[in-house]
Amino acid sequence: MNAFEELFTDINGGRVLDVATGEGGYINILRRYLSSYASITGIDSSERVIRIARGVYQNPEIHFVQMDAEQLGFETGSFDTVNISASLHHLENVAKVLAEMKRVLKSGGRFILTEMHRDGTTEAQFNAVRIHHWAAAVDSSLGILHDRTFARDEMLDFVDELNFHNVTIRDFTNTNSDPMDEKTLKSIAGYLDRYVQRAQRTTGSQVLIQQSEELRRSLQEKGLQREPVLIVVAEKP
Repeated sequence: MNAFEELFTDINGGRVLDVATGEGGYINILRRYLSSYASITGIDSSERVIRIARGVYQNPEIHFVQMDAEQLGFETGSFDTVNISASLHHLENVAKVLAEMKRVLKSGGRFILTEMHRDGTTEAQFNAVRIHHWAAAVDSSLGILHDRTFARDEMLDFVDELNFHNVTIRDFTNTNSDPMDEKTLKSIAGYLDRYVQRAQRTTGSQVLIQQSEELRRSLQEKGLQREPVLIVVAEKP
């Protein structure tokens, strides 16, 4: 049993809100592991990714809306389940977004957070963290909101501020995976290549490109394992 099976299969999702949905990738996890759901609404501030998500999902019970997560256009208590995944480090005001999610969640509803963090335990995991933070620096230099990932305790502090009940916390890590897996390393090399092309458009391109070469050398020496992930499920009083 994986962490999603353990945490989600007893949840009747009802009306589900997926905040910062991007292209809707996490919706597949919600559909697969929630015991049931009536509808899923994905919101994101980007018109481009909302358009992509609408093209991917043709289900009548799944729809997408362009919306600012800091000012959700829904009535208080509109949803039975609210979810956010892999997005905290892309938000300008995390606390405000989480407070809005709590507002639109009904009493007794479930809050779900799934987020990677920077507290790796192996050199191969640190490579994943360093690459992520380097990509964030490239995006930031282009005016794209993309911060470094949070520490695990920082994320738990955000959750504590919400004063939820029945908080369940699980950590997911893949330290048993092969850090020198050829397919994974090839995929990450392609990721670096794409971001180097972005970096070339920035004023600090020389430094960023030099850093990318250092990351490549570290990948060759130590490999890569995905960043650790924190999963939180809680209930609104």
